[in-house]
Amino acid sequence: MDRKARIPSGFKAAAIQFNPSLGDTSLNRERMACLLREAAANGARLVVFPEMSSSGYVWKNREEIAPYVETIPGPTTEALCSVTREYGCYAVAGLPEVDPSTGAYYNSAVLIGPEGVVGSYRKTHLFAADPRWAREGNDGFPVFSTPIGNIAMLICMDAMYFEPARIAALEEADVIAFPTNWVGSGNGGPSKTWCLRAKENGLCWIAANRSDTERGARFTGGSAIIDADGSVQESLISGEGIVYGTVRADPDKRKGILRGRRPEAYQEILLHPYLWKEGETRPIGEPSPFEVVVLPLDMNGDGSGTLDQLRQSLESVQPRLMTSNRLYVLPEIDTAALSALGTDRAEKLLHELQLLAGLFRGYIALSVLASDSGECAMYLVGPEGFVGSYKQVRHNLHRECTGFRTFEVPFGRVGLLTGRDADYPEAYRVLAKQGADIIAVSGSGQHDSEIWMKRIWAFENDAILACAVPAGSSGSMLFLHRQVALEGIEPPEPYVQAFQPEMMAVPGSRPFLRRMKTHLYDRLVMAELQSLKG
Repeated sequence: MDRKARIPSGFKAAAIQFNPSLGDTSLNRERMACLLREAAANGARLVVFPEMSSSGYVWKNREEIAPYVETIPGPTTEALCSVTREYGCYAVAGLPEVDPSTGAYYNSAVLIGPEGVVGSYRKTHLFAADPRWAREGNDGFPVFSTPIGNIAMLICMDAMYFEPARIAALEEADVIAFPTNWVGSGNGGPSKTWCLRAKENGLCWIAANRSDTERGARFTGGSAIIDADGSVQESLISGEGIVYGTVRADPDKRKGILRGRRPEAYQEILLHPYLWKEGETRPIGEPSPFEVVVLPLDMNGDGSGTLDQLRQSLESVQPRLMTSNRLYVLPEIDTAALSALGTDRAEKLLHELQLLAGLFRGYIALSVLASDSGECAMYLVGPEGFVGSYKQVRHNLHRECTGFRTFEVPFGRVGLLTGRDADYPEAYRVLAKQGADIIAVSGSGQHDSEIWMKRIWAFENDAILACAVPAGSSGSMLFLHRQVALEGIEPPEPYVQAFQPEMMAVPGSRPFLRRMKTHLYDRLVMAELQSLKG
């Protein structure tokens, strides 16, 4: 089917929250066929089952799972095809696949339609239990055209990386079918990570999960239909059942998001600096304590007291600081607010910031918007003077792109992001690949991404995120994984946090970044398809 063909304005979909019996493939397939028939009879045109739904998930090794692996097509597709043919619907199911030509096993998903097997996908980013028996998929992230829209499949841990869903969106996916065995401490609502993947790409997300326990693994439930804006349409927290919803594909929304990308700035996404222990690819300094201060000030008043206000805020926070290693992050400032400085306002501002950095013994990061030209750049100054800067990547698609920048300071590496650049996951990933320990965001508070989105992007990149926006705006935050989350203080009270070396041990080992599959990410740095420009 031509991907440019118009798809239905909406169709009914279903996520099956299904708890398979470990090793009882006959029973599992029989139950899956019955549930598929029920969903299809109720009008569902796309039905998604959980990961490894034909066999169960937790296996010790290849030998143990060997009796339950199957080919595609195979027994599971045969059991479901009779229903998809009868009702003219589509189904996605997770299963353990064996490649007959190599004997390799994969954690796979298959898309079945009225015509039979439409296509399959092999899980790329494996969770801890998978490598005991499964090989990583190496076939990319295919998108399949059907009469109900363009369908991609991802499996569980794949959602912990922004790249697979982004590539699917670039290949014009309308919906991602997501079989998962998402684990946690108990049943709960849909993961915010699933909502983020939908929202950051402008596509629909159908997540089918388990809700039981198997060999000590506790599955969270929360199967859901998630809209392209990241909102949860319908979900099921616990137990087995069918979640129904309406898929409303919005290609224009997806294209609008993707047009804002600057692929020429993303080449570092393809690098893999964390294949080796941190410090072996690039040198790192001795760990030392440091402090991060986020100052959510109103930097864009009438201009008469902007620098005085900044000085007073820096003075007020000094009694709370305990180390000589400090990073102050400020909101974006518009040069129009610096009328008291006369001409060459940006240069004079930087000079004043350098004086303040020396006086208050720290590094200052902030972005400056030149209101006359519309250009925005971010600067880092320290006691020794000017450290570095970068020009906003997303400002104007017709301007030369200079890329993202990370700078070495005595206590680590600081990556810089303006508020607009901080709306795109690619920016965080590039800075992480450059070795950023701290990502400093200086924004105006007028952008699209929300605090919960930024938290996940920081978590996925093993970095501290320090974000400052003006007082009265929502978005200032200071976050390091689950250890530090200081989001409840009302501006203009500053966010202050001391970081000891032991707090950086987990992110310093770059656990997420070490498991990336960069050889599959070429699509992220290629020029956009012509269809995005129309």
